[in-house]
Amino acid sequence: MTSLASAGNLDPSRQVHFQAQLLNAVEQAVIATDLDGIVTYWNRCAERVYGWSAEEALGRDILELNIPAEGLPQAEEIMDRLRAGQVWSGDIVLRHRDGHTFPVHVTDSPVLDDSGQMIGVVGISMEISDRIRTLAALTGSEERLRIAQHAGGIGTFEWNIRSGEVMVTEEFCRIWGIGSHTSVRIGAFAEFVHPDDRHLIATSLASSLEDLVAYTEYRIIRQDDRQVRWLARRGEIVRDDAGQPARLVGAVYDITDRKRLEEQRQLLMQELTHRVKNTLAMVQAISTQTLRTAPSLEAAGAIFSERLATLARANDTLLQEKWSSASIRVIVEGAIRPHNDHGRIHVSGPDVPLGPKVALALSLTLHELCTNAAKYGALSVDAGRVEITWHVSGEGAGARFRFRWQESGGPLVKPPQRKGFGSRLIERSLASSFGNQAGITYEPTGVVWSIEASLTALQEQAPD
Repeated sequence: MTSLASAGNLDPSRQVHFQAQLLNAVEQAVIATDLDGIVTYWNRCAERVYGWSAEEALGRDILELNIPAEGLPQAEEIMDRLRAGQVWSGDIVLRHRDGHTFPVHVTDSPVLDDSGQMIGVVGISMEISDRIRTLAALTGSEERLRIAQHAGGIGTFEWNIRSGEVMVTEEFCRIWGIGSHTSVRIGAFAEFVHPDDRHLIATSLASSLEDLVAYTEYRIIRQDDRQVRWLARRGEIVRDDAGQPARLVGAVYDITDRKRLEEQRQLLMQELTHRVKNTLAMVQAISTQTLRTAPSLEAAGAIFSERLATLARANDTLLQEKWSSASIRVIVEGAIRPHNDHGRIHVSGPDVPLGPKVALALSLTLHELCTNAAKYGALSVDAGRVEITWHVSGEGAGARFRFRWQESGGPLVKPPQRKGFGSRLIERSLASSFGNQAGITYEPTGVVWSIEASLTALQEQAPD
């Protein structure tokens, strides 16, 4: 074997070959060529990687041995750079003897003689199929994680407690509305948190470890659209070898929709409580007055059942509209239906939505008017009739609503000497629901009940 001392006495081409032999045991493929690309050395690892034995490779053009047809343009460019005395390093696809191709990391360097004249090229290459697969798997895993985080609205972060740097994900940045970043300074978050919630956020070791990792809900003001959003945060401390807190790894996720649902649920519970109290109070008043004025328990039961049925129908109408409003036409037709089998009640007016309080009051009022008319008024005789009309004048906040019940063709009417519950209900209790702008008159030709009020006031949905 030629000694290192005598290697310097070799001619340049043999010296290149000898130096390449020293790398024969290296676990990378080492290939030497002359300036024309003719192989002058091919080590054992090159035999394993490319499938050609050294005897087969020596003296052949490197481009013919392991460069696929589609890679020839790039190979020519690399050779031009090498002939210009430049080193080239990068990933390239090469060909095995059996024809299959695979990715390789290559570093090609010019070889110079003692005078600085370029006499050849030495290339060191390593198959990177496993690395490519690993990177592809890692990239795929990261992509799946990114997709999952985006789908779940979860942003993750890693806070280096000592340096104050916070590594953040794409979804984290989207949640906070801070643009695309890979890291931010921990102090920057204080200004993003809603002023009323800043005391909830622990951002330094001055806070206890429990505060740093505890589940926390707080509001932020997004930096891009200035929306106020609710976030939840969870974290876990990572300690160093000495057991000291080094990093905090955690996640934040948007819980605004959940918070809004909770607020809506609370409002619904309050509204339900209010409606139940009002309904029970109305039922209690109806029952008390019915029992007080009815001539017998049997009559009281019948009257009470009718009034409850009217209240139930009005409630059903409101429930269909989620207690926001009710159509006046539906309310009127529902209230008069039991008394209009002969078609003597005539209804005329545009369809107008009424607020829930007014809708209930109008339904009960019409029931009492129908009951009184059937007992003592126009509906107690065949020739009697009732005209129910309403209309709206004006527009916007100045719109006025006028409603009129007018009986005719019935017995001569005189103001009652003693008023029952129905009359008192119409004149006092229910009149307040119309802003005390409703009244009843006992004209000789028939009872008249009318409303004249602001349409806006009658359509209000707010609880009393």
